[in-house]
Amino acid sequence: MYNHTLYLLFWAFNSAVVLFVSTLFPEAVVLGNFRFTPTESALYSGFWMTVILWAMWDFVHAKGVSITKTAGAFWVFFAMNFVAVWLVSRFSHIAGLGIVSFAWALLIALIANLVQRIVFEIVTARQ
Repeated sequence: MYNHTLYLLFWAFNSAVVLFVSTLFPEAVVLGNFRFTPTESALYSGFWMTVILWAMWDFVHAKGVSITKTAGAFWVFFAMNFVAVWLVSRFSHIAGLGIVSFAWALLIALIANLVQRIVFEIVTARQ
């Protein structure tokens, strides 16, 4: 049951991370386009980041890869978050997230990864 809660929380916190980084560094991370306001873009970007992350997570799980060590899980999820941020930013006309370089995708992925790890620990601890 916690799967749904975890998904929604990942979406909410991914959106918050994107909005937070965009607020701190507006010249490097741009939210919004001709269709969406910055808040809408943060929500759409967070949604697509979560969808991509979840799809990769399911793929890794379906292939039978066991991520048991905390350090290993950190790097695997960091890589998946990086791919998700980079893909979403490449389609900025859809989600409204623009970044100036892949280094910003690394920063957003790092922050999102840390936040997701905390959320995951809290949600799964209650089960």
